[in-house]
Amino acid sequence: MLTHARPGTAIGTDRVEGLHRAVAATARRSPGALALVDRDRSLSYGELDRRARAWAAELTALGVRSGHLVPIVLPRNAELVTALLAVLHTGAAYCLLDPSWPPARLAALVGQLGSPVVCGPATLAEQITEERTLWTPSERPAPPPPDLTEADTTSDDAGCVFFTSGTTGSPKGSITPHGAIARLFRAGPLTRLADRTVVPVGAPTPWDAFALELWWPLLNGGTALFDDEPYLTGPSLRRAVTEHRATATWLTSSVFNMIVDEDPRAFAGLAMVVTGGERLSPRHVRLFLEHHPDIDLFNGYGPVESTVFATMHRITLEDCDLAGGIPLGTEVPGTTVYVLRGDDPCPTGAQGEIVIAGEGLAREYLGDEALTRTAFVRLTLDGTPVRVYRTGDLGVRDHNGLLHFRGRADRRLKIRGHRIEPSEVERQIEGLLPVRACHVLAAPGDDGRPGRLLAFCVPHDPQDRLSEALSVLRRELPAYQTPDQVVTVRALPLTPNGKTDAAALLDLVRDSGRHAPHAKPPAHHGALLALVRDLFSTVLGRPCADSSLSFFDQGGSSLDAGRLCTRLSQATGRPVPVSGLYQHPTPEALAVWLAREEHQDHIPSRAPGTAPLTPIQTLFLTRHLADPSDRTGHCLLTWVIEGQVDLDALESAVAFVHHRHEVLRAAYVTEPFPHPQLVDLAPPPVEELPAEPRVDGAVAAVRRAFDEDLDPTAADLWRLALVPVGDDTSVLGVVVHHIAFDGWSEHLLAAELTEAYNAATAGKPPALPAAPVPLDLSWRHCANATPEDRTRTAEALAGAPDIVWPGAACDQNSAEDRFITAAFPQPQMHRLERQSRKAATTPFVTLLTAFAAAVAEVTGNEDFVVSTPVNQRADPQTAQAIGCHINTLFLRLRSSALKGDLSALRAVTETLRRARAAGDIPYTTAVELAGPRRSGRPPVAQIMFALQNNPSPLLGLRHTRSSFIRQPYLDIPLELHAELWPEPQGGLRLDVSHRPDTGGSGSPPAQAITDAFLRITHTLLDRM
Repeated sequence: MLTHARPGTAIGTDRVEGLHRAVAATARRSPGALALVDRDRSLSYGELDRRARAWAAELTALGVRSGHLVPIVLPRNAELVTALLAVLHTGAAYCLLDPSWPPARLAALVGQLGSPVVCGPATLAEQITEERTLWTPSERPAPPPPDLTEADTTSDDAGCVFFTSGTTGSPKGSITPHGAIARLFRAGPLTRLADRTVVPVGAPTPWDAFALELWWPLLNGGTALFDDEPYLTGPSLRRAVTEHRATATWLTSSVFNMIVDEDPRAFAGLAMVVTGGERLSPRHVRLFLEHHPDIDLFNGYGPVESTVFATMHRITLEDCDLAGGIPLGTEVPGTTVYVLRGDDPCPTGAQGEIVIAGEGLAREYLGDEALTRTAFVRLTLDGTPVRVYRTGDLGVRDHNGLLHFRGRADRRLKIRGHRIEPSEVERQIEGLLPVRACHVLAAPGDDGRPGRLLAFCVPHDPQDRLSEALSVLRRELPAYQTPDQVVTVRALPLTPNGKTDAAALLDLVRDSGRHAPHAKPPAHHGALLALVRDLFSTVLGRPCADSSLSFFDQGGSSLDAGRLCTRLSQATGRPVPVSGLYQHPTPEALAVWLAREEHQDHIPSRAPGTAPLTPIQTLFLTRHLADPSDRTGHCLLTWVIEGQVDLDALESAVAFVHHRHEVLRAAYVTEPFPHPQLVDLAPPPVEELPAEPRVDGAVAAVRRAFDEDLDPTAADLWRLALVPVGDDTSVLGVVVHHIAFDGWSEHLLAAELTEAYNAATAGKPPALPAAPVPLDLSWRHCANATPEDRTRTAEALAGAPDIVWPGAACDQNSAEDRFITAAFPQPQMHRLERQSRKAATTPFVTLLTAFAAAVAEVTGNEDFVVSTPVNQRADPQTAQAIGCHINTLFLRLRSSALKGDLSALRAVTETLRRARAAGDIPYTTAVELAGPRRSGRPPVAQIMFALQNNPSPLLGLRHTRSSFIRQPYLDIPLELHAELWPEPQGGLRLDVSHRPDTGGSGSPPAQAITDAFLRITHTLLDRM
């Protein structure tokens, strides 16, 4: 008669050297105890041990030895368990491969394992090469010889190999020691049932969850149950409980949710349920606990590299209300978990990467030393060198020592520049919609990067199509977290290991769009097509031979787009917005659109109560539409802060500034004309980046984090990032799109963040008015150029030549050669102001005169255009408004204006006066007025000179000290860019940059121009 093993026979207090020896020990103590139930047959521990030893003798005779990794290609049944025990008795390690995998994959993995013997059915013979022997377990093996010697096995020896279980890709094998599995059953939740541990086995055999389900009963003296289901379902769980007295089970969270939804009473009779593998759904957990208050429910967390679990947590109803979801818990025996930023432990409550150490770690990845060195590293933690595995998971440790999951670093999405944690969005959607489950994914865009955010939802009512879902989510969620589409599904598809099948979900969306109808062109549009093709050719400077090629794919730039639309407007007699070209970029599509528009009302010039964009804002929007990856509109600010930053207060300050300035929460759109549109968008979060050991590394980290798209059309205008440096220093970075920002805005942003932060830490409101600054403020103060002004500008710019850069000695690939910094100390600045007053001019004119002379001297060009930004803040209201309140002047400098003497001062002054008279000439208009370009960028887009006479952006957060670091731009729009910035301690900082992709015979010699500028400035001041 079969019985259970005697109580207290779990390997608990004994550190057994080898998993098979623990089973053998139970067989000696309780040979009749029930070990396996496989459908309609059973095996006792004594019988299982005898058969395993007999098969081990056969394997030894075939050459299996210690150190081998033996593939076992058998279905999930008693023979499989006997075979793996036999392999362990030889001193080798086993690797379970799924017989349903494609033959090519099986053959490849068998080859990687390198064992002389493969265990499997006779049908596997065709896939086994000559150097390997196929061993098929016999039904009645001969008894092992009495002199059979068993290999010495320690807990550190390889016991098994876990391969990933997909059907495509390159799986990696994690080689796991005996002790990694055995540690789980020394103490803790998995030993509490002792020999009453009866577990249904439903996981795929290659997965480490199968090891949990198998060794959980066998190392406790309990019973493992097998049936024919591919994974556990409600009915199979009921059978396990009613027919075999199952007491415990493991379920992935997806399977757990399914059973809770479909058959919640199926758990009745169990003493323990362990779930995990993915984020737990608080709603499903709550339903389970309400139905089964007497069943212990545990959350188990751990990657395969740490063997099954690293932490466990007994879940309570109170856990369901935690904002961050169900806790991961505390460490299992033989395991230590750290939360690190970089290589340093995080303080309690701070988020970092979950890093695992201890006996559960895999020895290595099979055949991949480089990957092993990358994933398993040695760090000095708490003063001791420790081998750890970096999980890539994010977490925090609370004051009670509980570990909480905060998402996957590699599941994090970045859509339209925003970092999104799908699990956070899923939790919110499940709380807002009548759905049982939700899975959030990003559909890849044409460039392969995450594009549209998709939410796949299983409604409570299968007939509910969730037609109002998007309206609800748009009202309740921040715009960057709101899905572009909600897709209803009957159930979330699962992979073979019971996790959500993301590929299958994305296929649903792809399939639904494959047969979408395409618009047909109007019957008569041939004349328009001929016109469009002709103008494409004229603007691009080459024949337009293919009507299906995009204007931009044929080399058109954002400025070319403006030129094309201007000429189309003239030719058709009605406005053609640039947005029309972006939406219909091929000659064929544009002609079809124009033909349809012929019979409609003209596009209105502006909507009631809505202000258009200023010329410079229109330029920034045009650049973005032509190239969303353009970085020339990114304004970057960086501060080093000494002292502890209160993150909550900082985010409160960000929210205050965000809501105070409408320009920071507006979408800049093109239809029916370019204009800002207020959007009720949540303020950007302060993103916490991993810690860096040095300030320069943190500054570089901020720069890398901000080298990403901003999208003014979606109100994605500004971001913030904070990088810790040691215990008491951090680097704060802010990036803002130029369409809503300028140099003057820097000190306003710093001052308002300071005031709002300090008020938040003091528990009082900021001492600033909360009333929003109107969106149309920029346009109100933008003067209109008269026809006479345009005529004078045309005369001044007509025929302006391209500047030709001499062949320079600088390295095109050297950042140092492309960005030069110099200083005007405070005494020299005072002298500049004094001498400029003496000459009845301004410091700007003096500096511009010296700069123009330097460019002429170094390049040899005697006629060129310099563009310069002009502040448009003419009254107190604009003086306090963050935004883009600037315009660009185009200065044609030649002959006497380039001599660098007093006559040049007078010539530059007169040129500047005339340019100011036509101050709002748009960039695209200036390009047209200057005539057709001859090479590279047009003449008006080659050289920029700016004196930023703005206050320094000083940050004065309470209980900290800050210093501002001016970083180089991520990119510059012109070929040569010279800018002077005020320094906090007085004086000016000169930055000279040039693009590495400039036209002409060489690169702009930035260093030579900088040197000449400084020298000529000194000489000119001496003469004034």
